[in-house]
Amino acid sequence: MAPRQNKSGGKSSSAKDEGNSLKIRIRGKDNAPLGMDELREGLIEAARKMQEYRAGYRVRFTIIYLTMIDETGQPVRINDANELTIYPYRSAADEHGV
Repeated sequence: MAPRQNKSGGKSSSAKDEGNSLKIRIRGKDNAPLGMDELREGLIEAARKMQEYRAGYRVRFTIIYLTMIDETGQPVRINDANELTIYPYRSAADEHGV
């Protein structure tokens, strides 16, 4: 797949980010679909693994692609845009380094 280019002919920032992105795969046993509880546990485990790097690194942004299916295996959309944006909660103590 060729890198995306912006109007000025250079690589777009998203194309640059894709090349430097850490890929985390969460899979069910034998590639079976994950239930929501299994997905939750996989995401928590990914966050635990990333704790090792908390002192020296930050994350510019995260995009998680999920192919949601119903009980018959057919793709489903959770809303018209099929998109969620989540802003993690930061307490006042977090904001002020307490």
